Amino acid sequence: MLDSVFDRRRILFQSTFAACVISALVLIWSHRFLPLSDYPDWVFQGSIVAELLHGKTLPSYSFKHYPVPHTATVALLGLLDLVFPPEASGKLVLTLCIILIALSSTYLLTSLRTDTDNPLLLIPLVFLMNTYLFWGELAYLFGLSVLFWYCGYLFRRIYRWEPINWWLVGGASIVMFFCHFLPYGTAIIITLTFLLAESRADLFSPFVVSFAPSIGLTIWYAIERVSPKLIGPVWTFWTPHQFAGRWLAAFSPFPEFLPWLGIQAPYMKVFAILNLVAAIVLTLLLPLCVLSWVKVRARNFGVLASAIVCGIAAIACGYDFAGMISPGERFLYPAVWIGLCWLIGAQLPGKVFAFNRALTMGLLALLACQILFLQINVGTVSSELAALFAKLQSANSRTEFCATYETYLRQSWDDPHRTGLDALLTNHAIAPRLPYYLYLDRNVEPPIFQTGILNYTGQGDNEDLCRPQ
Repeated sequence: MLDSVFDRRRILFQSTFAACVISALVLIWSHRFLPLSDYPDWVFQGSIVAELLHGKTLPSYSFKHYPVPHTATVALLGLLDLVFPPEASGKLVLTLCIILIALSSTYLLTSLRTDTDNPLLLIPLVFLMNTYLFWGELAYLFGLSVLFWYCGYLFRRIYRWEPINWWLVGGASIVMFFCHFLPYGTAIIITLTFLLAESRADLFSPFVVSFAPSIGLTIWYAIERVSPKLIGPVWTFWTPHQFAGRWLAAFSPFPEFLPWLGIQAPYMKVFAILNLVAAIVLTLLLPLCVLSWVKVRARNFGVLASAIVCGIAAIACGYDFAGMISPGERFLYPAVWIGLCWLIGAQLPGKVFAFNRALTMGLLALLACQILFLQINVGTVSSELAALFAKLQSANSRTEFCATYETYLRQSWDDPHRTGLDALLTNHAIAPRLPYYLYLDRNVEPPIFQTGILNYTGQGDNEDLCRPQ
């Protein structure tokens, strides 16, 4: 009887997992203009990488001569562009991103117990279409996927007293470095905390040796990036408003519909309240872990210590460090995901059937609501973006182009009558980046984000494509 219950729960999780991934992929492949803020810039940069790989000389672009984080996403796009059109390559990269974050999250959460009958396993599925994806932060999500895989591998090997493949660990560290620096730095912090908490000092030496190549890449990158001219403070702590905004954004099942946006659209206040409740519940997860450990002294203290350290780092790292905006928020997902891993390993929320069933039903209802919400609203906004793109495409002069572009940009940020839907789908719906789709067709060399593998030596600023040059 008990086995049949577990089998039903396992089938339920697998079906829900497949439904969430398929729903996300349907969104990706059904619409040309997705509301992903920085995504068009990355697609354009991938096309530039492909042209440089073909040996074409481009006056404004060149490869950097030193290792750079944020390289992996643009390099992958460039390699795919050797075979596919740039927009198809972008869709493939988004597909890979969704699948990897789903699989790696499940792999991490099942590190201590491989059962798939715990309702907590459903929580990462709520955040497949997360705020970072809508911001277009693909580099961070790829790095996060590798971090989750790395942590799951480390926890499994240590607790099962199995040998660690240090070549694999070293390779993962290099991949994380080239994806995004913060998941890479988080991996170092988690490993040191975990080994200290589990009293495994014997593993420090092989760990240092395995990470040595990526540490060397970091030193090389830091030397190249050092500038004697520092503008402003190196580190800035959070203001309450900044932290509240980033915290709510990270844990919003309905991305970016935050309570203070002046929401007027139907039901938007309801979604904002759901976001707030979800953020509060996930924030209380770490205190719940600590309280549970104090009461029952469950095993796997190293995992709990890692989650706590990530939670502290989320606050301590602040809003701005050496030009990197809000590095602290990048520790929020690791803290909660590792906390969930510990709760599942401790067999919590327990074997209370009624509670587990209620939690499962609540999460399934939330997922169903989210899927419906995104399918409707992303489609609506994609149509609006297509209309804007048609206006930009039909402009007969730069003056007409910039008049249309700047009017829309000004309305998307400043108009007091905008709805909650507008707030997401203009502020973070690629309106500032939409022209990059035109540049793909017109062989123009516009300014780009220079956080990755490419140098840009032309004039202009990617923050305002119509600024006088």
